[in-house]
Order: sequence, then structure tokens, then C-alpha cells
Amino acid sequence: MPSRIALLIALVLLAGCRPYPRYRADAEGQPPGQRQRNVRYTTNDYIRLGGIMQSYLGKPYVGKSKYEEGVDCSAFTRAVFKEFDGTLLPRTVSGQFKSGNRLSRSQVGYGDLVFFRSDRGGVSHVGISVGFDRFIHVSSSRGVIISSLGDKHWSQRWMGARRILLGVPAGERQPR
Repeated sequence: MPSRIALLIALVLLAGCRPYPRYRADAEGQPPGQRQRNVRYTTNDYIRLGGIMQSYLGKPYVGKSKYEEGVDCSAFTRAVFKEFDGTLLPRTVSGQFKSGNRLSRSQVGYGDLVFFRSDRGGVSHVGISVGFDRFIHVSSSRGVIISSLGDKHWSQRWMGARRILLGVPAGERQPR
């Protein structure tokens, strides 16, 4: 009889050790060695990203100040992501537009690149979403500022968005 109890206990313990549902088919559930840079950013990481973006507020557009070196839109986004996590974005707006994961307008979240066209029709301007339907970018007249994505000027020129922070899948919204 004691051997039956021991056998029953062993079966219960072994049943608890089975792998189900340890690994799922999606990227989040894959073992670390099989993930493609799928790091989940923490709240502190997003706060640090915000601090980096905020440090550029007021910085002039290229050539607008004789006292401070200016920045253009693609140099701004490039510098922010390089400082944040070492991501090297392409130098041009069109190159950045081809980077990352494509997003619909409704999927845009904090830290995503947002793109706009010029009057000539091609993609020509980039900024970074800061949530709450706003983005930080470089204005040629006012330097680095925060604007509304819902503003008539920007909504008429919307071209698309890309997710560069690969810690969140494209179908999932990031913190706003």
C-alpha cells in the first residue's frame, strides 16, 4: 500500500513538471535564445527615453543659431535612439521610413516614429510619438517642439509610422 501512495505522489509531482504551457508559439513565449531582440522595455526605460527627448526641446533647427549647433528632423530621431539603446537609424527621412515595423495610425504609441510628406508628395519629415496624440520633432522655424498629430497641418500630411523599439510587437499598443 505505501508503494501505491508513493507512486501516486510521484505521478502528481511529475504531472506538475510537464512543459505545458511553458513556451507558446508567439515571440513573447519563445525561449530567450530564439527571440529576435524582443526585449520588454520597463517603465524606467520609457522615462529615460522621455528624458532624452526632453533634453532636445528648444534646440534650434540646423543653421538657425550662431551659439548652438542645430539639428534637423532625421538627425534628431537618429540621436535620440542612438542615445537610448544604441539603435542606429538611417541618416535620411526616407531611409528611416523604410526601417522598423509598419504601423497603422491607430497603433501609434510612445516612442514610435511618425512620418509626414511635403507639399511635393514624398516623405520628408519625421518625429517621435510622445503619446496623447502628440509628437516631438524639429520645426525649421522654432527648433525642437511638441505638436499635435491631430493638427490640420500634420493630419493632412500623414504618411505613416514605424515602430523602432522592437520590445513591443507591431500589433500591440505601447504605453500612451
